[in-house]
Amino acid sequence: MATVLDCIRRIPAHLGRMGESYTERREAVFAYLAGENAAGVDKVVFIASGSSYNSAHMAKLFMKKYCRLQVELKYPNMFVSYEAELELDSRAEESGRGREVYVVISQGGETRLVYEALEKIRAAGKPAIAITADSDTSISRLAGLHVDMGCGQEEFLYRTIGFSASTAACCLLGMSIAAFNRTLDEEEESRILEDYQAMAGNLRRIEEQTEQWYRRHKFSLLRKNIVMLAGAGDLYPAANEGDIKLMEMAPMVTRSFELEEFIHGPQNAFDGSMLFFLLHRRGEDDEKVRLIARFLKEKIGFCSVVGEEPGDSRDLGITPVSRCFFALEYVTVFQVLGYFIATDRGRDLGRGVNAVIADYIKKTL
Repeated sequence: MATVLDCIRRIPAHLGRMGESYTERREAVFAYLAGENAAGVDKVVFIASGSSYNSAHMAKLFMKKYCRLQVELKYPNMFVSYEAELELDSRAEESGRGREVYVVISQGGETRLVYEALEKIRAAGKPAIAITADSDTSISRLAGLHVDMGCGQEEFLYRTIGFSASTAACCLLGMSIAAFNRTLDEEEESRILEDYQAMAGNLRRIEEQTEQWYRRHKFSLLRKNIVMLAGAGDLYPAANEGDIKLMEMAPMVTRSFELEEFIHGPQNAFDGSMLFFLLHRRGEDDEKVRLIARFLKEKIGFCSVVGEEPGDSRDLGITPVSRCFFALEYVTVFQVLGYFIATDRGRDLGRGVNAVIADYIKKTL
């Protein structure tokens, strides 16, 4: 019987295949934007929930830095209930917001509020792209262009391969739009794709490093029920996704913060019952991470710095290789930890905890 860990172990090969299909993906984006008579795209607006939202968030800085695109993130309920009427007003073109593309994300392709958001976008005549795992879904059929995650419907509710595939799809879409805009030349495009494949090829090693660390510390980890995570830059959305993975799989009470925000109000709640993860990339906030980790280890309790420079045995040392996509390497850590903590607690990941919620509120079409 397949396990969540089997899904995680399929991620490297699947991401590799997505990278290999980039040319076809780019051609589809070119054809769609040309058909929309788009002279160019200035902004990409993502609409998604949960891990799908985190995947767009993880792609955001990549798309801004390497694709020279403005990126905005929205939750479906906020958009449908409070923002769409104003934002999609026919006068938007006159106010300088006409060079936007909307992208909705739903792995299953049947999320009710995402579908309602897409209906409003299409009715307003805006370019609309859907990222799903299946071309034959309500959302993919309604969109102007379907972008395939290529991973199919996962065997489990807790998205691992789907999250990584969605993040990759967002980044490859950003590159395609940048190429359409002629702001990404072939040489840089080639370098980014090479870096992408290096990331995909390194994920198995990250999985192994994480499992080894977990085996050494599992009894300390299994005693904890509250987890705090923090990261900066691309590692902030990685912390957000780590938060969701541990919350839904273990399950544990979790919160994630941007690194600087972590040491303001939240620090008043820190105590020894909590487990702390600080995500760190060499050369980014080095001194701040070192000092926060020192404080937590000396005064509070179990703290692990996840990154390239472990300072002691509790730090989770990994060896990321990517320049552009390293956040996907860090997320692998929490996919693996979520699986092992859940399994060692006797959790059946084939079943939801409070599945009866579907009797009260319907999330899908």
